[in-house]
Amino acid sequence: MTRLVVVRHGETAWNVSGRLQGVTDEPLNARGREQAARAARAIVSHVRPPATVVASPLSRARDTAVPIAAALGAQPHTDARLIERTYGVWEGLTWDERVALDPVEAQRWRDRTEPRIDGYENHTTVASRMLAAVDAWLPRAGDGDVVFVTHGSSGRMLLLALLGMPLDSVALGPLGNAAWSVLGRAREGSWTLERHNVDAADDA
Repeated sequence: MTRLVVVRHGETAWNVSGRLQGVTDEPLNARGREQAARAARAIVSHVRPPATVVASPLSRARDTAVPIAAALGAQPHTDARLIERTYGVWEGLTWDERVALDPVEAQRWRDRTEPRIDGYENHTTVASRMLAAVDAWLPRAGDGDVVFVTHGSSGRMLLLALLGMPLDSVALGPLGNAAWSVLGRAREGSWTLERHNVDAADDA
C-alpha cells in the first residue's frame, strides 16, 4: 500500500540564528540547497514509484522539493495546507526576543504548553489541515508513494496525528533540516512509523 514520506525543508539563515520562521518566506541558504541535493540522491531508495511529490508553497520547501522530484522522475505539486504553522507576533524573533516581548507566554512555550499570543495557529488546526492534505493526495498516488515536503512544526503535527499520539507529546522528536520520516499504512487504515528523522548522512 501507499506510504507517506514526510520531508522537512533544508536549512535557512533563520534556522541558523534561531528565529521562528512560520509563514515568513525565508529562502534556503547555501547549506540548505546542498542538503536538498543530498536528500534527493538519498531518498530515491526509500520511495516507491511512481512518486507523488507535494510541497508547501513557501520557497524553502518548494526549493527542497524540486531536486527530490527530479530524482524521482516526478513533477512537484504545491498545496497550501502543507505550509508551516503561523507564529503570529513571534515570527522572526529569537528565543531571547520572545522572552523580552512576553516572558509569561515564552515560559508556557518552554513548558510545552501552547502560547496565547496574537496570530498563533494551534496544534489542532495545524494537524487538521495536514490530515486533509493526506486525504486529498493519497487517492491520487496509485501504486506509488507520496512525498510531502513541509516544515518542522507542521510536519511534526502530521506525524503525531497519523500515529494517534497526543499533539503535545514530546515522545517524537522533531525532523532536522532536509531529514525525513517514512510511514506505512496497514490495510485497516492505521499508520506505523517505519523510519524517523533520517538524513542523507544516515544513508551514506
